Amino acid sequence: MAEVKEQNSAAVVLVPCARRGHAGCEIVRKAAARVLADTPEATLIEAADCPRGVKRFLLALDGSSACSASQALADCGVRPSQIVSAPAVLAKAGLVKPGVPVAGLTDELGEALAEAIREALAEVVSEARDRARYAEEMAPALKRFRDLWSRLEALGPPPNGQVEEEVRSRVELMGRRSRNLFTRLDEVSPPSAWAEPHDLFQDALLCIAYATEGWTVGNQERWETNLEKARVQVEPLLRRLS
Repeated sequence: MAEVKEQNSAAVVLVPCARRGHAGCEIVRKAAARVLADTPEATLIEAADCPRGVKRFLLALDGSSACSASQALADCGVRPSQIVSAPAVLAKAGLVKPGVPVAGLTDELGEALAEAIREALAEVVSEARDRARYAEEMAPALKRFRDLWSRLEALGPPPNGQVEEEVRSRVELMGRRSRNLFTRLDEVSPPSAWAEPHDLFQDALLCIAYATEGWTVGNQERWETNLEKARVQVEPLLRRLS
């Protein structure tokens, strides 16, 4: 089962093209510096420092066709959330034309590109904030779930004969706690992209309650079937929060 790690803040990463001497590279970095100054959730990382499978939100900043952060990320097996192309943005704004040198215009062009980056970041930052808020709200529920799950796994198969009253009461308490946690999750609103994993996780809590009922009456099929179903249903959300 995926390990859950607490996420305390949104993490949005600007990835500029490499420093290859192109004017576009300098413009991209000036623009990124301006954006970073007023976006506390964002930081800057070189493409080569983005490991495969990185979980953070990435915004690739392409300086030119010859210097592409998005391609550098692709070569590392990383897919950015969004791509901002300096040539495309500045050409659309009418600030650069083919064959016209941009040397000496880096400040003006950097400001224009910074605005385009801010617009692209708005949606990404909003999603990152929403996910961070959700992770924070879910942290207590996940702690309760992990404790409950560890107790369930320690039970082993249901007994064939009479169950001691103390043991029965303890297992029935697990079922009640699982149902209570199910109700608690009605109060947590997940990001839209995570609504389905959230619902699956919530349904898994009912499966846990059904499994405990099977255990207390010695119904091994009810116990095993519901426990396995719960195991499968919690994974999608745990992976997203790992």
